[in-house]
Amino acid sequence: MMKFFNLSAASKALLTAGVLSLAVTGCSGDDGKNGEDGKPGPVGKPIGEVSQVKADITSASVSDDGFLTVNFNLADANGAAVFGLQQDDIGAVSFGRMGKVKDIDETNVEGANREIWLSYFNKDKGEGHYTGSSYFQGKNCENCLTDNGDGSYTLVLDKAVDTLEKYSYDAEATNGIYLGVKSANDAGSTLVNNTFFYWQPSSDTAQDKPKAVIADETCQSCHRPGQDGALSMHGGKHVTLESCTFCHADYNSYMKQDKDTDGNAVGEPYEYDGSIKGMAHEIHSHSYYNGIYPQSASNCLTCHQPDENLAMADAWKGDVDTATCMNCHNSPYAVPSWHWDSENNQIAESKQNCVSCHNDPDGYRGAERGHYSENNNAQATELKVVFNSMTYANDTITANFSVKDGEELVPFDQIDKRPYKYGGYNSAIVVNGVLTDDFLVNYQKVGWNKLTANADGTITATITAADFNIEPIIDAGATIALSSQLHVCFGEKGVREACAYVPGENSDGTPTKGDGSEAGDQLDGQEAPYLVSDTFFFKQDGTAVTETPRSQHAEMSDCQQCHTTSITHRYTNDIDGCASCHNGTRDKKGAGSSNLAYIVHSKHYLYDSSGDMFFKKAECQACHGEDGFSLSHIEANAAPVAFGTTDGERYAPGVNEQLVVSPQTAACVSCHQAPYALDESAASHIKSMGGILVQEGTSLSTLGIPASEYEKLDIQETCATCHKDASLLEAHSNWGSSH
Repeated sequence: MMKFFNLSAASKALLTAGVLSLAVTGCSGDDGKNGEDGKPGPVGKPIGEVSQVKADITSASVSDDGFLTVNFNLADANGAAVFGLQQDDIGAVSFGRMGKVKDIDETNVEGANREIWLSYFNKDKGEGHYTGSSYFQGKNCENCLTDNGDGSYTLVLDKAVDTLEKYSYDAEATNGIYLGVKSANDAGSTLVNNTFFYWQPSSDTAQDKPKAVIADETCQSCHRPGQDGALSMHGGKHVTLESCTFCHADYNSYMKQDKDTDGNAVGEPYEYDGSIKGMAHEIHSHSYYNGIYPQSASNCLTCHQPDENLAMADAWKGDVDTATCMNCHNSPYAVPSWHWDSENNQIAESKQNCVSCHNDPDGYRGAERGHYSENNNAQATELKVVFNSMTYANDTITANFSVKDGEELVPFDQIDKRPYKYGGYNSAIVVNGVLTDDFLVNYQKVGWNKLTANADGTITATITAADFNIEPIIDAGATIALSSQLHVCFGEKGVREACAYVPGENSDGTPTKGDGSEAGDQLDGQEAPYLVSDTFFFKQDGTAVTETPRSQHAEMSDCQQCHTTSITHRYTNDIDGCASCHNGTRDKKGAGSSNLAYIVHSKHYLYDSSGDMFFKKAECQACHGEDGFSLSHIEANAAPVAFGTTDGERYAPGVNEQLVVSPQTAACVSCHQAPYALDESAASHIKSMGGILVQEGTSLSTLGIPASEYEKLDIQETCATCHKDASLLEAHSNWGSSH
């Protein structure tokens, strides 16, 4: 087959210059004869000089005896050709086609002959198990790669199609290739690229990506490239969801045995579902309960986001795949008791074909109804608390609000009225005030006993100075902030109901009345999840403030990329909902800070189950966007931050005093804690730059000076003068797991 190339203007210029040069040389030669033509130099850039590579498969073919040939181009970030790729830089080539469930399972107990991916490179795992993971690697081949010197390459695999005789190569089906490149430049930076090509070999025509269920970008919203939690499997060469799907096909399974921290086998071997969906559901489910994954795997839309560019974005609603159900519903806590065989510690045999019963629209709740439209927790996130108005008069703030389910008002008797076991009430609203860049007073809940139902279906909260600490808010002329911590009662299958109670036990073991008046009362077969808690602001004359008056050091959209509707305590669409409670006035029961920066940073230094780093809090831009981490965003007159109390007990005015740290310094020491990341030398440097960190002669384990002493000082921090944005990013960029 002949190949035709289009010469660019630059190439033509080089060619012309070469001809002219040759002509001049011929005229000046001693014998008048032309020498042999030299080989043309390479066109483009050597791979050692680029910082990024992108492969593009241009064509492929399969020989009669099952060997694959791939033609591809390699370019840098600007599209310039890259030459010099070595054979060992071919990290992976996987190859396969679309097929049907019956290609691998004639019994097909689920009754749905779905389309699935079939690898041409299967690996026998013994005991009847096999996987699609026997991919080609360049390091195992001799003379497989040809560098054409112009950014184009030809790769001829020495690995034939081998499906373990499960099925055959099919030139009529949509076939696909995954090419993984992993190289390095002269600066030692790793260059990784995953690229894909789908075509029908019989007609040699390109095809769309099959089974487009989830976009790579969706996974990378949490597994962010360049960060610790990035997808970088098997030596860091597989960096996209799509690369995983080529090997981790639906039929992947093998026997697995858990190990302890010393690497010793524990428990009995068990069959493991190694398909991509099996692993994704399994890993995210268990990682959530182990505190790594920030969202329950039952919230399908975290990953299965609607996308008009994905042909099968709604496939999760199909109710045709029992194996997917079993990935999460595999314990006595995740299925109804009558589904579980306790004697054999597994789903009862008669209940193992989930989709024979759970299917829409005719059967019991399927995936969409079970996880959303008829699910209590999911439906709770659809309810909104809207503050309609606020007035202040006679030392009293009166707030009117509505609890809304779409356009319908939620009745007052559906709000859980029980007292909270640690004081106050389960259902409450939160009141605070904003001045400059922080909330003014410590966290305070206005409980159910201060709420009154109105004839029009709205609710009024009465907040008096006698009962709540609102004088500092009013006296400072602060903007008033209102948010909620309400719970609404749901019965079965996402249906709201009037709250019904039954007797429980008090903390001393005595029985309760069962009327909802005691913290130990139990709901009668109901659940009462949190509602959405957005923050509303009002000037003291009652004028609504539509934009937050606080500087936003992080965007809630960045948090929600991973957390979606699951953030500890309650669901909110704004950072203010968290900061209203976790503000600079709040210490952690006298020991340490409960400021939002401290709390968030302490929760974002995570390891996965293998002990590898997943996410480190030094990855500033993961949460803070372009410049939300900037010290320059902290106002010069910003309030100090509480880091404890003078006696180490919970703060009580008139009893003890808070220890506070100056605001720029507080931002730094929210992460940099002694003894590992804060020492005497650093403390001295902070002091020399105007920062207030610790009392003279006091250990770095107790940060802050008494608030009354701080008020006497004219604090002028100059940290941001040297610690500019670029230097902060540079200082944190290689802050490894050893710190």
